[in-house]
Amino acid sequence: MGEVLQLAGYEYRKIFKRRSTWIVLALVLLWTLFSGLGGAIGDFYMEGEKVDTHYHMAKQERKALEHLEIQELNGQFFQKMQETQDAFYQREDGFFSNDAPEGGWAAYWNKYYEAYAPYENLSMLLAMMENRLGGFAGEKIDGTNFYALRERMMDLIFRLEELSEGEIAFHKEENARIKEPYAYGNMAGYHNFFQMQTPNFIFIAFAVAIILAPMFAGEHTSHMDALVLSTRFGKNKLIWAKLLAGSSFACFSSIGFTLVFLLEIQAIYGLSGWNLPIQVCTDGFLLNLPVNMLEFLLITLFCCVLAAVMTAMVVMFLSAKMKSPFGAIILSFVFVFAPIYLVQLAGGSRWLFLLVCSLPTAMFYPGSVAAHQLLSVGGHYFYFFQWVPVAYLCLFPVLAFWIYRSFKNHQIR
Repeated sequence: MGEVLQLAGYEYRKIFKRRSTWIVLALVLLWTLFSGLGGAIGDFYMEGEKVDTHYHMAKQERKALEHLEIQELNGQFFQKMQETQDAFYQREDGFFSNDAPEGGWAAYWNKYYEAYAPYENLSMLLAMMENRLGGFAGEKIDGTNFYALRERMMDLIFRLEELSEGEIAFHKEENARIKEPYAYGNMAGYHNFFQMQTPNFIFIAFAVAIILAPMFAGEHTSHMDALVLSTRFGKNKLIWAKLLAGSSFACFSSIGFTLVFLLEIQAIYGLSGWNLPIQVCTDGFLLNLPVNMLEFLLITLFCCVLAAVMTAMVVMFLSAKMKSPFGAIILSFVFVFAPIYLVQLAGGSRWLFLLVCSLPTAMFYPGSVAAHQLLSVGGHYFYFFQWVPVAYLCLFPVLAFWIYRSFKNHQIR
């Protein structure tokens, strides 16, 4: 084992000696920094007048959510929201008037947003509910009917998705485990994390494809394959070392870039609402999963890291099979992008849908890991985030052995 680790260290040195590695990692880092700061960059204008900065608005929203008077989505909360909105919409100068109010738009906007910020997220939830149900105005939703209407909305979604009666019953049991009224607070940080998680990990998958494509194919391109396979450990431990280096690189880089992103989110939006139910966040409003924000973040992050490692295994398989890293990169990009389009075509077939949504790219989507479609085994139901990681862990040794055999039996020309 010590020799394998030593050889893996050698493979790491080879990885980081390539200029392309540093260029790709720098691009991913720049994207990660931008994805965290992007929502707080720039100014907000009204009628052509700068009234605020996005950074100040983010800090205002965080402060408002962390210091709520009422911390539950109950009748009092809805009443307070309505009173606050009425106080502005019924003013004589009117928020939507073309004439600037006394003191200018900036002063008026700051006063308005300070009062509106605690309810901005709830307004988005109500808009989602109104859009799904239709037939009534969002302002008719209050603390007396919010949960009943949400349950009605979920029933409609389940029917449209053609879930089985067993799946619907399972989701209803899951929903019954969620405490009502929902706790409410600062979900802004988690919302921004879930919004940017998918593009962040797709960028990481691209980086993995570019960096690991030469792992085996590069030996062929440089005409070093004959020498490598003729060395003492060339046909055994060196191959396992390459696999260890490639898979661990995907794992560590995924975790590293995610930690950088989380530090940005914490600095701007905060992560104080970790114990809120995911249903108060737009990314979890249509789920009946009884977990809090932190638990859902860990679930999605675990699935994303495993999906990145699975991507690395596929890239190394292609590398071991192909003569050129370029070909492995092209096919790896197809592998990463294909599920984005295939999922639109798989809706008519349940098993095809389950297959497509279990591919690594689909696991980068927070909604996919807890999709309503469940795997049924012996009368028990499992979410994607429960059965897909098990499938991956079973596939890892199969792919590793396949890669090992492919490179070991490599035909040198």
